[in-house]
Amino acid sequence: MIVIIGSPSLVPADPGGRSTAAGRAIEVARGATAAGAQVQLVGKVGDDPAGDALLLALAEAGIGHVAVLRDPARPTPVAPIASADDEAMLPDGEDDQDESETTAPAGPAGAGVTHEPVPTIDAGDLDLALRYLPDHAVVVVAERLEADALAVVAADCSYVAAALVVIVEPRGEPLVAPPGATLLEAPRSDPDGVFGHMVGRFAAALDRGTPGGQALAEATAGTGWQPTTG
Repeated sequence: MIVIIGSPSLVPADPGGRSTAAGRAIEVARGATAAGAQVQLVGKVGDDPAGDALLLALAEAGIGHVAVLRDPARPTPVAPIASADDEAMLPDGEDDQDESETTAPAGPAGAGVTHEPVPTIDAGDLDLALRYLPDHAVVVVAERLEADALAVVAADCSYVAAALVVIVEPRGEPLVAPPGATLLEAPRSDPDGVFGHMVGRFAAALDRGTPGGQALAEATAGTGWQPTTG
């Protein structure tokens, strides 16, 4: 089983459609499930109607969510996907949000978000969730964690002999890699979720017992992406 750490956001349905889940953790989960792996998401959503809709969307996508916590103090992030016209209005090389703002979890480029404080995953949440999911063979950290939270994850992986994969931001603060972890640097833009799907395929290969180097080579073949490992 693969545990993916990262809080999702909700993309509301168009009239007559269904709401969907978005975010980097979701793209990783989709890549892993498409490769035949069992996935459990560890994250937080608000205790609100959007959170209810988000959990339903996860179930419909076949993404396990027994360890997704509800936070009554924070709203569920809502991230409608921007249109092609919205994308065209951005100058080349500019992002559509100020990095200093607190926004929803990382997701496909072009996703709009509500600029409110959102649920965050702390060390205590992760300790509880990983204890609740003892049979994991791979853990993917899909969003930035505080140092103490990442230490909890690393200690768990060491204890249960699980592979640890950490996604790092292209312009983020330097990260001290936990021993034995694989660091994968995200691209600045991933509008189609290709990077997330690749990470999911990599995690699925590790879950099947494929050696790390071979698993990464298979997952990245044809993408033009070069890994950074730790």
